[in-house]
Amino acid sequence: MAVIGLTQAQNADIVRGEYWIDQDLGIGANIAFTIADAPEVPGIPLPISMAGYDPGTHIIGIRTLDADGHWSLTNFSSAVVIAEPATPPSDLAEIRYFLNEDPSFGNELVAWTGSAVNASGLSFNPDLTDAVAGINTLFIRSRTSDGHWGPTNHTSILVIEPDTSIGLIDRIETFALPAQDPGFGQADQHMVSSPENDLFVYEFDTPIPIDFMLGDTLMIRSRDTGGRWSLTNHVTVDGSTDVDELAGKTGITVYPNPFVETITVQPSEAKPLRVTLYDPAGKLVYDKMLMSATNIDLSGQASGAYTAFFWQEPERIHRTTLIKQ
Repeated sequence: MAVIGLTQAQNADIVRGEYWIDQDLGIGANIAFTIADAPEVPGIPLPISMAGYDPGTHIIGIRTLDADGHWSLTNFSSAVVIAEPATPPSDLAEIRYFLNEDPSFGNELVAWTGSAVNASGLSFNPDLTDAVAGINTLFIRSRTSDGHWGPTNHTSILVIEPDTSIGLIDRIETFALPAQDPGFGQADQHMVSSPENDLFVYEFDTPIPIDFMLGDTLMIRSRDTGGRWSLTNHVTVDGSTDVDELAGKTGITVYPNPFVETITVQPSEAKPLRVTLYDPAGKLVYDKMLMSATNIDLSGQASGAYTAFFWQEPERIHRTTLIKQ
């Protein structure tokens, strides 16, 4: 396929054209094509068959004829012919693997069976029952449906023996910065109701101080029954000037503000949301975990500015101010 660039006749409409490949047979003697009568041709998609031409670069000449019998200059283009790809290999039929010592072809463990042109992106869980502590070598090779084996690839696997001396996590402690770290075992203590090796998901109540400001952090660490302390993790405080900014940042909606007796809090995406409210005197008046839109009745509380904390993300607490009229 070639596209003719701007071609313009001197005085009359262009009526037809011709092209040649590699050899010009002379004006009017080449492969003809038609054009709707026009004084110029800004661009024409021209199907040109390269069937039968050898692989490589070929020169194409194109020119047009106007109604007065005048031929244009010859425009030149090129086309690259690529040899037809070889027949693709047979489909993969299986992938096998072994650790450290080759059991010979066909005696490996099976990682995958099926039919595919390649195994790009394939994942599997190798059986490490016979692995030794330390560095092991995992070997992998594949076989096609016609019985041909591919090259054997390999990678290293580090096997670490579990430390049986590690105890169960039974205590968590928290403290707030920029105040000083009181030291291990001296912060706010939270005993774990069911000690475990890993507290990947664990919910507990920890105090959120009223003087928590933008950029402050809540520090959290744990201890196991063997007396070992974890690294200290942190939760950052993010401030919002009003409830509209809070909704824009988090999707958490709070309304109305100002309010008279009650406010409604709607968590984002039905995620658990902890709401903590301090009255104008700094007294904690509300601290609950919400799962859906909830009306909070503050009709018996004093008027003024309330400090509100909203904790929905694991590592960020949002603070804003609510006004009771």
